[in-house]
Formats: sequence, structure tokens, C-alpha cells
Amino acid sequence: MKLWTAWTAACVIGISSLIFVPLQSSAGDHSDRTSLILTADRPSGDSLAAASAKSVPDLKSEATLPATIDKWRHTLAREEGFEDWQAAAWNSYPLGPGTHGWVVILTSHGEDVGYMIVHAAENGSFRLTEYGTGKNPLFSLNTLYRSLVQQELIPVSFTYSDFAADETIVQARLYMDALTAVWKIKLQDQILYADAKSGEVLPLTEDPVPKTEDDQNAYSDLTESAQTALQPTFDPYERMPWITGTPLAITGLPALQSAMNLKEHLTYVTELYDGQVTLPLAVLGYQAWQAGETYLVLDHAGPRYVRMTPALEQGHLY
Repeated sequence: MKLWTAWTAACVIGISSLIFVPLQSSAGDHSDRTSLILTADRPSGDSLAAASAKSVPDLKSEATLPATIDKWRHTLAREEGFEDWQAAAWNSYPLGPGTHGWVVILTSHGEDVGYMIVHAAENGSFRLTEYGTGKNPLFSLNTLYRSLVQQELIPVSFTYSDFAADETIVQARLYMDALTAVWKIKLQDQILYADAKSGEVLPLTEDPVPKTEDDQNAYSDLTESAQTALQPTFDPYERMPWITGTPLAITGLPALQSAMNLKEHLTYVTELYDGQVTLPLAVLGYQAWQAGETYLVLDHAGPRYVRMTPALEQGHLY
């Protein structure tokens, strides 16, 4: 599994912000079993756990959430790269206090195969804020455990089962916006923050703030087909025009399509946490739903489908 570790840009041209680069891990796979809110051990996923009502008591549309998740799962399973979703089970976990949001982690034959980030809209429906495929879903407790062991923040002798069951370790999932997503962890008397995708510890001392405002009225419509364009991934560090170059003037899908036709590789770069972290990601393409939103597809330890409009507001393409 790929992880991402912080690296100072000073190693390149003297910039002091941090940059994530890939790092291999040989740790084994485990199952994420904590903080359960919704479950779907069968593909139909038709019930809520009792804890859900306590977490979001004012959400009138809560009873329709499992049906919505399964509808999206079936729809996405028809898309290339999502075939494992057809028979996948799923678990849902809350995203921070007051967000009316959940991360849905999908599993098939005991392995993680993807995730969704779902938020409630004010009109009683739901928004598919982000989704992705692969064995490294956003907010995977497996990934967090492996990363903390690798960074020697917990001992190797501390098993995954011990980690998941230890109530003294506080794990909160904080999703602020498309790329501001972190774990908040308490290890002994220390509060740490880790990237929600890689598990890499971040240079934060307090909860991050969102870079863009959330649209509470937005909801997702996946009732019609999607136009998808994908290309192979690449290493954004092979060539680094984002270090000294000028970003492309891309504000929407037509400009992105033109840029993809002209350039073999596009790199998305965003500055996070008040400029403390620079995150360059390979652009894989896009997925545009005819009746809904367009998602920019980025490679971040696996494909991430993030809403294009806020992503372009938060970063630049090179």
C-alpha cells in the first residue's frame, strides 16, 4: 500500500511548505470495525444502527440514507473500475460534530474496494461529496494503524485489534472540504492530526478550517449516465512544472477537456493548512453525470473523485 510522507520543498528550491511523497508499506491488511453508524452486510443495506439517531437527531431524511447509498452503489458499479461495488457490503461512520456527513466504506470478500463521502442537504436529500475506488479508502482505520506503526508512534507489538479496541485512543474523522480531511487522534496526552487518505501525521496543532463554504442546498443526481474520461496515472514528481510554472486557466469541464487533449500529463496542486502542506496529485480525468455534477479524478493512493468546482477553487492545474 502506498502512503504519503511529508517532505519539505526546501529540498527542491528552498520552499518551507510540506509536500507529500509516496512511501511503501509492507504491513498487512485488516478490517475497519470501529465507530459504526450504518451497516449493510448484504448489498441491500436497509437498516440503521441505534447510534445513528443519537448522532443526528434532527435529520428527518435519515431513514432514506441506506436506500440512497445502495442506489448510488448500484449506479457506480456499472462504471469502469467500480465493478467490485455490485456485491459490496458497506459500513458508515460519522464525520465530525454537526456536519450531517458520513464516510461509507465498501468491502468485498473481506477487502476494502472503495468509499463515498455523503452529506445531508437541507431539502432532505443527500449529496455525494466525494467517492473513490481501491484498497485505500478515505478514513480507513487500517491505513491509519499501518501509518502510525510505520512512523513509530505506536509499537509494532501493538496489534490492529489492540489499536481498534483501545478506548484511550480517540479517533475522530474530520471532513472539512474536498481535500481537507483529517483524523484527530489522542495518543497518551498528545493530540495528533493525520491525513485521512494516507494516515501521515500532519503539522497541525488545532482542528483545520474548510477552504470553501459547504453548499447545504446541493444534492446529487446519478439517475442518468456519466461521461467519463480516464488516463493512466503517473508520478507528479517526474516533472514538476508546479514548482516554478504558471497554472493553467481551467475553471470548468470544457477547459479541462481541451487541456487533456493537448497535454499528456496534468498535475493538480493544492496548498493546505495555511500553506503548511503542498499536495501535488496526478490528474486521471473526469466523470461528468448528465443530470448532476462533474467530478475531477485524482490519484491519491488510489482514485479520488472530488467535485470539480470546489476542487478548482481550492487548487490549480499544471
